Amino acid sequence: MNALRAGPPSIPANTLAASAPALQAAVSVSLERKVLALSSPQTYPQPTSRVSWIETHFAWVFLTDDFAYKMKKPVVLGAMDLGLLEMRARNCAEEVRLNRRLAPDVYLGVLPLTLERDGRLAVDGDGSVADWLVKMRRLREHDMLDCAIATGTVNPNALHAVGRMLASFYERQAGIAFAAGEYRARLAGQIDADRRALADARLALSQARVRLLIDEQLAALELLAAELGTRAASARIVEAHGDLRPEHICLSEPPCVIDALEFSFDLRTLDSLEELAFLFIECEQAGAAWAGAAVLEACRSELRDAFTPALWNFYCSRRATVRAKIIAWHMLDEKLREVAPWSERAELYISRALHYIQAAVQSARADVAIAPTT
Repeated sequence: MNALRAGPPSIPANTLAASAPALQAAVSVSLERKVLALSSPQTYPQPTSRVSWIETHFAWVFLTDDFAYKMKKPVVLGAMDLGLLEMRARNCAEEVRLNRRLAPDVYLGVLPLTLERDGRLAVDGDGSVADWLVKMRRLREHDMLDCAIATGTVNPNALHAVGRMLASFYERQAGIAFAAGEYRARLAGQIDADRRALADARLALSQARVRLLIDEQLAALELLAAELGTRAASARIVEAHGDLRPEHICLSEPPCVIDALEFSFDLRTLDSLEELAFLFIECEQAGAAWAGAAVLEACRSELRDAFTPALWNFYCSRRATVRAKIIAWHMLDEKLREVAPWSERAELYISRALHYIQAAVQSARADVAIAPTT
């Protein structure tokens, strides 16, 4: 989504998502009625000439003239549990907390959608709570990196600023302790999870290519054991953004990054280099690998982070594989199955993943071959 930007007062106590009194005052309102109300300018406390909205897998985002309001869908899917109002409230609060790390003047707080005594729904009214909303300021669409790439208006200096901002962010995060073997086992588990997901016949993917990809990733994991262990021991694994894509990066002054992955601590626990590899892969898919490389170089320079080409290629392959899996899952959604050639798109990411993992294995084997013996 391309919305947002703000100045962040703390979440008021009376609207904090985990507030027990507010939750006790909750009332049941149909989803259709909530969406209809939030589509009307009269529902909002600030005047707005119009309301548009974007539907995602897990939320609706309602755009007024100056703000964006996100309402979570009552879904339960894997690690994401938004079925109950209380869970949606906590998720909203967590989204605000996490996103203020990289977008401190974007996320304004958590507000209730209330059912008033006259029967109407209102944002931040005085009635009983019908649901919870994340309130944000809108960002200018043309400042988002994906739009700037599409229009050829990316300013390299802005990319360097993003890289420096990310470096400062990663330095502020406490390193998450992993023993060397534990970190490799974690990666092996992720590779196996991807294997099982991509093997689903309903996704219509080439199983020969999937098997080759997984085999090569496991081989690279063994070849990179020492370097991966060093990174685990040197606090490179952090609670990162978790979804660092061009559409989440705003090239404003100063820059900001929105839409952190809020529903799973495990999924946003990453080597900072792996997160940058994710951005690089997405920029490359958009035809602007140079943009991802510019952010990487600026961030790496600030962090003084040294790594081998084999490790970089391994992380690029891993993130491309994750994207292939997520895109292929669209085939399992009846509403989305016919919207785009999801299997073809997933195969493109698998091709990139194979390219990078084969480069990683080749490079790592060459390094092993020339390593001095003791």
